[in-house]
Amino acid sequence: MTLQTTETGNERAVHIAHDRVGLTHQVLAEAIAEPGFKVADAKAFIRNMAAAGYVKPYGRGRADKRTAHLYRPDAALALGVLLRASEAGFSSIAVRKALGSAMQNWQPGDEPGPLDDIPRSPGTLIIAAYAEGARNFVTDLAFFRQPEMREPLVGVRYRQNSNGMDRGTNFPAETAGLDVRSSWTCPLDPVLAHLMRHKSTTH
Repeated sequence: MTLQTTETGNERAVHIAHDRVGLTHQVLAEAIAEPGFKVADAKAFIRNMAAAGYVKPYGRGRADKRTAHLYRPDAALALGVLLRASEAGFSSIAVRKALGSAMQNWQPGDEPGPLDDIPRSPGTLIIAAYAEGARNFVTDLAFFRQPEMREPLVGVRYRQNSNGMDRGTNFPAETAGLDVRSSWTCPLDPVLAHLMRHKSTTH
């Protein structure tokens, strides 16, 4: 199983959300791989995204003398979104940095409660909520017009539509008052379903 533990239901959700699972490069590549995008391709993509700093491997602890080699579950979700953004033609540094950072880091004003009581990032919270049965998660990538500047400002947020109401993270504070020039939305439910599937084959 990918991104799953031996527990079920709420226990699994809490287990994932609080990062007691470390994903190796191999496991992460198998999770992302799909028909037409083989494990070898996934490994190369992960290496490229990690080398650029969009996702970051880590070591289990100070006593672990090996090179950082594990990835958190939110990195898997970030990579899934980064892959789909690349397929859609979004490959600039600004876009990739915004997509990765917004998934793996809380921004000012986003915290849904005391940090000791919530998952470490929006991505881990989304994974936990999905494992508990929540659905309708999306990524919003928007380009904001900056006065007297040629390049737009990139903003990313993650949200869920529940009972007709949106909730989630916010676009960066510096986008307040700026006009949206264009936008792109990526549904996250298919990404989550693929990452958390029961694998019967390796692509």
